[in-house]
Amino acid sequence: MGLFIEDGTGSGKTAKVNGGNRLLVNAVQKSTDADVNETSGKVWSVVFEGLNPAGADDYVVYIKNTGDKTLHITDMRIMADTAATQIELHAVSGTVVGGSTITPLSRTIGSAATPTATIESGTDLTGLTSDGILFFIQCSTVGKEEHLSSSSRIRIPKSKALAVLIETATANVTGVISLAEEE
Repeated sequence: MGLFIEDGTGSGKTAKVNGGNRLLVNAVQKSTDADVNETSGKVWSVVFEGLNPAGADDYVVYIKNTGDKTLHITDMRIMADTAATQIELHAVSGTVVGGSTITPLSRTIGSAATPTATIESGTDLTGLTSDGILFFIQCSTVGKEEHLSSSSRIRIPKSKALAVLIETATANVTGVISLAEEE
């Protein structure tokens, strides 16, 4: 006779186990982002529109974690409005020059939560050195939204940064980055 997992309400019901020694359960799953958003409102949309790079291979979006908690990028939706291009997400170092502040919007409408980060966009962000390419996104059809989703997420620890590079100068890109704070 083994150990039983009994219903805590006193009904006398016990849990069942299948042939693979796995507990049989019915459960509701929700993503980590959904849970973080419900508990703290610390999931944001970082939106950029109509960024037309000044030249080929220019950085146009920059996110640096200036807080103590790790930031996550779970996905990115982007499209090239005027010319096909390849988009690269880079880990970067250096001091960004030439950008304008992007104010992220909490995905909990009305929440005042803001990420502790420097977030900027521009047509030619300079002062940055690539520390490596994290992802490529092929925007081969003008006006078609592409979606990057990573089950591992892109984690941005304290004092680290990420930038979006556009290969084609005339691409004119629009997109949204999903940004969350680690609990």
